[in-house]
This record gives sequence, structure tokens and C-alpha cells, in this order.
Amino acid sequence: MPDEIRINRPQVQPVARPEYPTEQPEPKFQASKTPWIILGVIVVVLIIGALIFRGQLFGKKPGAGGPAATSAQPQPSSYVAVFLTNGQVYFGKLSNPNADYVTLDDIYYLQVGPQQGSATAATDASTSPQQISLVKLGNELHGPVDEMHISRAQVLFYEQLKSDGQVVKAILQDKASAAAAPAATTPAQQQPAPTPTPAPTPTK
Repeated sequence: MPDEIRINRPQVQPVARPEYPTEQPEPKFQASKTPWIILGVIVVVLIIGALIFRGQLFGKKPGAGGPAATSAQPQPSSYVAVFLTNGQVYFGKLSNPNADYVTLDDIYYLQVGPQQGSATAATDASTSPQQISLVKLGNELHGPVDEMHISRAQVLFYEQLKSDGQVVKAILQDKASAAAAPAATTPAQQQPAPTPTPAPTPTK
């Protein structure tokens, strides 16, 4: 029996297949709750602040009472203060302010003098207390009418006076006292004069 010829063949190793990772389901995106919590806190704070400060934010209608009614601005009056270039100030009712000559009527002005009853008024007028009085135009020596035409170039500026200002109150008080003075003297003037009784004739 012939000898067998053995051929050593290399053993074929099985090819290892690459192992691919099995597909796993993607994790679902979970939104963070922190921004929503912060937003909710901000909304709650805004609502509470609006409830607390709603009176200051929105205010109340005029006439409804409360702070909005008490803090109403005083109404302007029909009087103005006209400041001239010579330092004089006149108070009155201004018309045609855009003309070359502005017109001022119902005129008052301030007069500064020594205080009445002061012992130092006759000795030292510079240090004596001063008294400021409101004077109606028309009683001066030259007898001007209660109307003034002022060159616009002489007017520095003019201001609207408030109805509750001291000057307007003094003007209204002066007008009230001037209206009451003739009413007090009218009944005495309307009384008829007594008729003289005839003297008795002497008898013979």
C-alpha cells in the first residue's frame, strides 16, 4: 500500500463579520421645565404689582375722589403778569399779544413803601420793613384810564396767573369791596331831604 501523501492545507478560519451596533431608538427630547416656571413667576409678580399700583398706573377719573382728584392742577385765571424791560410789572387782562402794541386793561401794579406804624420809617428808610401793596391803576396824579398800550419791544415776557394765586385773590377782593362800597352809600343818597318848616309869623 503506497504511502499516502498528506498535504497540509492551511485551515480556513471563518471570517469574522463586523458586528454592527443594533439600532437603538433615539431618546425622546425632554423639555426642561425651568423656563416655564420662571415665566410663571414673572407673570404672577406682574399681576400682583398691577393690583397694588393700579391707582398710580391708571389713575382715577377727575371728580371720583382719591389722589387723582386732590392733586388736580389749579385753573388759570384771565389775568396775566407783564414784565417790562424797565423792571416794572403790571397785572391785568392782555389782548392782541402778537401786535406791535399789546393792550392791557383792568390793570394793577405793586407798590413798595415803608410799613405803616414803624418807628424807624422816618429815621432809616433803607433798613425799615417794607410793605408791598397792590394798587389799581387810575388813581394817580395824572389820572390815566384803565387801559395801557405797551410796545411789544418793551415786553420781556408775560405769565398766566393762577386763580388761587395771591395777586388774583387780592384783585378779586378789591373788586368785591369796590362793588360793596356804592351799595352801602346808595340808601343814604336815596333818602329825600327833610322839608324846612315855615317860621311862625309874628302877631301884632
